[in-house]
Amino acid sequence: MELSYLILFYLFLSAFLAGFSKTSVGGLGIIVVLLMALAFDAKTSVGILLPMLIVADAFAVFYYRKDCDYTLLIKIFPTTAIGVVLGYFIMDNIDKEVFEKTLGFVILLMLLLGFYLENKTIKPYQNNIILIVVGLGAGIATMLANAAGPLLAIYFLQLGLSKNTFVGTRSMYFLILNLFKLPFSIGLGLITFETLTLNMYFVPVIVLGAYLGVKFLKMIDMSIFKTLIRFASVIVALKFLLF
Repeated sequence: MELSYLILFYLFLSAFLAGFSKTSVGGLGIIVVLLMALAFDAKTSVGILLPMLIVADAFAVFYYRKDCDYTLLIKIFPTTAIGVVLGYFIMDNIDKEVFEKTLGFVILLMLLLGFYLENKTIKPYQNNIILIVVGLGAGIATMLANAAGPLLAIYFLQLGLSKNTFVGTRSMYFLILNLFKLPFSIGLGLITFETLTLNMYFVPVIVLGAYLGVKFLKMIDMSIFKTLIRFASVIVALKFLLF
């Protein structure tokens, strides 16, 4: 695989942002996806990106492993796994553009509901039905549009998780999810020996980004953390709705 300096720059930036995002506020995944799309065709970009995300997730899990809410994880992941399988089977029979616009609308709706319920005593996000819906939606979204992040971010935020618990739970969730997706990606021919070899060169860059992400998270308070999560979610939603 011959790579120009521009493509190497895109890869470097993608690896750094993947690491930084996973250990801090998240939400930069859409930028990484766009950078990879500029550098490679859709199939190659997915094959290169997934192992990058797994490495970044693994670093985040190692650092925040004591902060993970395992009870929440056990509740939500089974429905996500079902969503991934559903997404795998329907991806050839659904209009991706319609799905992405619907997803963008749902993200904005969840954000608005979250703002409305910010200081209310009613906590619908702690309802098991909503947990199941979010889990299924995240599983389908990750297969069709690599967009489970905003749904999970808004849901975890409304549960009132602390910064570290939020990042720890999110990291473990996505490590398991991405490992679960791995056989599907290999089966589809997205990940090859060539793409994995390329990934190896950028592991140090991912680790550097992850390390700086940890430092950044320590510097910001909870109110700024919430604002950044919501801002990133709005950007993703608007991208799906308008482009």
